[in-house]
Amino acid sequence: MKLRLPIIASAILLAGILSGFQKNDKVRFLKGNMHTHSYWSDGNTYPEEVAKWYRDHGYQFLAITDHNLLQKGIRYRVSGKDSVRLKELSELCTGFDKEGEFLLLPAEEITDAAEKRPVHIGAFNLSEAVKPTGGATVPECLNSNVKAIRQALANSGNPEWIIVNHPNFGWGLTADDLAKCGARFFEIFNGHPSVRNYGDSAHPSTETMWDQANKWRIDHSEPLLLGVANDDAHQYDKYEIGKANPGRGWTMVRAGELTPAALYESLAKGDFYASTGVVLEDFRAHKNTMTIRIKAVKGIQYKTEFVGWVHGQDHADVLATVTGPKAVYKAAGNELFVRARITSDKSKANAYVNGDFEMAWVQPVTLR
Repeated sequence: MKLRLPIIASAILLAGILSGFQKNDKVRFLKGNMHTHSYWSDGNTYPEEVAKWYRDHGYQFLAITDHNLLQKGIRYRVSGKDSVRLKELSELCTGFDKEGEFLLLPAEEITDAAEKRPVHIGAFNLSEAVKPTGGATVPECLNSNVKAIRQALANSGNPEWIIVNHPNFGWGLTADDLAKCGARFFEIFNGHPSVRNYGDSAHPSTETMWDQANKWRIDHSEPLLLGVANDDAHQYDKYEIGKANPGRGWTMVRAGELTPAALYESLAKGDFYASTGVVLEDFRAHKNTMTIRIKAVKGIQYKTEFVGWVHGQDHADVLATVTGPKAVYKAAGNELFVRARITSDKSKANAYVNGDFEMAWVQPVTLR
């Protein structure tokens, strides 16, 4: 599964790239989850049951990201007197991969810690597992692990498909950590009940951290941080709030092929959105305008908030709010970046927390 694609170096390119997406008739949105677990680490079912759940629920790609390992070699699930050999990823791919329909990606959740705080990072298309590097401080630990993943991917000819996971889990990371970590992606939404997506009175939400990190990146001419949604599923037997279940958050990638190369290329361009239920027909950013079209469900209301950081301000703000299935934002020219958050009035089934509604997030861009 080697990919040889360049990293997109400039966030400013995103707006122009997204404006031309409809030129390929084969382009479609592909639904994927890039964070879940099995008996290979601390999930509570066999990897084939994990793959089956996602395939049967309409996903096109999946990464089973067990802790500090790839699904390679001999490992057994022991329960009482019974012992069952766990299937390797190569066996799963043989049984589940189907061209154009379903794809399993080799992946690992590098699980580390520093200063008694967790540092977890997803790495994709690895040939071999990456060992946690450790570090005296959280920033040192985060950056050294990102560098180790980057080197491992480069050694196998693959680009930097790296996702920083659940920054508020254990209050592990700060916005400054995210800004300076070197990774291109992070989880704006994670469905595990312990990850604190919304922050609290003393800690910012992941959305606030996202904007703060991107302000630093704009100021330092670094590529914008892009946000994905993932399940972080561990439990497949009982479905309720408080359990780490599948189906809470996913990433919709617009690509012409269901291949690792095509998926990564679209992710690197920012040609994707994160969702907990809202489905988009279309989104684009062209010159000074961002346009979003929602695949509306009859009887459901939608609100799109365009969130941005205006030059000279010390925080991001909602720059415009539009109701209905179509939303357009025209830049005034003083925005450092603009992104979109879409919220419906449909309650999320088996929600991350009580009171959640179905949502979606469109990636930040610079509008010029």
